[in-house]
Amino acid sequence: MQSLRNIIHGLIPRPQPCATSLDGIAPAAKQLLILSRHPNPSASYYLDERTKALANIPIFMRGLDDRLDDVDGEGLFVIICRYIKEPQLRWLERRRDSLAGVAYFIDDDIPAVVAGDEASWPYKFRLLNFAIRPLPRLNRLLTHLWVSTEALAETLANASHKVEILAPMPAKPARKSAEIKGETVPALKMVYHATGIHRHEHEFLMPVVSSAMRKHENLHFEVFADGKLARRWRRQDIEPNRMTISPQLPWSSYLARTTDHGADIALTPLLAGRTNDSRADTKRIDISRMGAAAIFSRCTTFARCAVAGEIHIGNTMEEWLMAIDQLVEDGDRRMIARNATQQSIEKMRQNATLAFPGIRFDGLGDMA
Repeated sequence: MQSLRNIIHGLIPRPQPCATSLDGIAPAAKQLLILSRHPNPSASYYLDERTKALANIPIFMRGLDDRLDDVDGEGLFVIICRYIKEPQLRWLERRRDSLAGVAYFIDDDIPAVVAGDEASWPYKFRLLNFAIRPLPRLNRLLTHLWVSTEALAETLANASHKVEILAPMPAKPARKSAEIKGETVPALKMVYHATGIHRHEHEFLMPVVSSAMRKHENLHFEVFADGKLARRWRRQDIEPNRMTISPQLPWSSYLARTTDHGADIALTPLLAGRTNDSRADTKRIDISRMGAAAIFSRCTTFARCAVAGEIHIGNTMEEWLMAIDQLVEDGDRRMIARNATQQSIEKMRQNATLAFPGIRFDGLGDMA
């Protein structure tokens, strides 16, 4: 089965800019159009803060089903965030000679997700229909290819085009009120927030969480899960009144919930695999927003913006149980871990730039 998945992975088309000017000098852009399933995490993690910095540039934000009749294509730079639909693709094709450029941004190894065994079939169908099927036509329009990590860039590397890194650029975190230092809080909320595409991580955590919940009666556990994963969580040896299983929320609802309702401990496992190896450490942003003390898998992804005080451990049940014990029993350690993740967000901001790679805006010069 894995051999078949490898064959499928190799056959799936990749983005490949084919419209770069011969002299390598892109025309200056007068305005910016962003096409995305807005709001969504990719736009929040990578685009929102950067567009805020373009205060003097006309910016159009359009969803995938929105019409573009009010947008002038002359001098327009277009950013496509992961997906595009047929009507908007036709609109770009008709105006290709007047556009200042077209960039495609992706933050997942989409062929690996489609060929893998974790994502649901409806999600794979969406990827096939809106991210992969348009590529033969979209590639003829692309002048830029932006990806979220060096590892993802390596999977898309090609001698005929350049792959540029658009690293996460989070907003400055709002400070959460601190718990009383040195005190063990009578009731603690522990969370695992991940989509069904992280099925292996859900399966890894099930016995870990079950054991931790039996040991620590002051823990309440919250997990986001649907369908089979939700049913499997309900079958775990966890008291139903101490576990909340929530369905996946739309991004705007998730932002509101994690802003208004924090957590004490956040579990953040990441197992080795083709899809995970290309991921960025954007989960830190969610954890910081919740004001939680995090436990991270020890891996290249979370090593990227690691700071002293964070907890990084191997993916064994024993290490995860020991880390949970430590955070449950030691309020000082929770505070150190929580503050460390707040600091890692600042490190993430320092490691990135507000510029969109390679765009020249009228009056702003080269943003590369």
